[in-house]
Amino acid sequence: MDGRSKQDELRLPIFVYGTLLPGQPNAFLWQGLETGVENAQLRNGRLYNMGGYPMLVETGVDSVQGQIITIAVDFYEVVLARMDFLEGYDPLRPEAARYRRVVREVTLANGRSTTAWVYVGQMAFVNGRVPIPDGNWTAYFQQGHTTLLPSSHTRHQQEH
Repeated sequence: MDGRSKQDELRLPIFVYGTLLPGQPNAFLWQGLETGVENAQLRNGRLYNMGGYPMLVETGVDSVQGQIITIAVDFYEVVLARMDFLEGYDPLRPEAARYRRVVREVTLANGRSTTAWVYVGQMAFVNGRVPIPDGNWTAYFQQGHTTLLPSSHTRHQQEH
């Protein structure tokens, strides 16, 4: 056995809500390897500005806007490993990470629900951080509330 849990073997779509969205600096980790992208919403979550990227925490009655990406089977493990690395998530030591990769139900734009992987941060890391209105990173970024560094991926990793 390689130490991976059955949960890690699920090939679920991935809910992205920040710098992994299309048009954001980390979308290159999956773009061109997907078979589908749909608008979606995660209920009972809130986004916080972490200084160039958002952190999602599960709290309250707010919702987070994002997209569901479905990765082609042949590239699934590679893309998931890239995202785990970006988020500082180690499937063998999930308790040691700022973000956990968890299965959650999300609502698609057409009203249907589906389960997906979601990277969820810990509440302790958002103390003193600014909540992102309406849980919409794209709108927040377009309104100039935050600036991405040219090397968003590197900065994100250094903070983990």
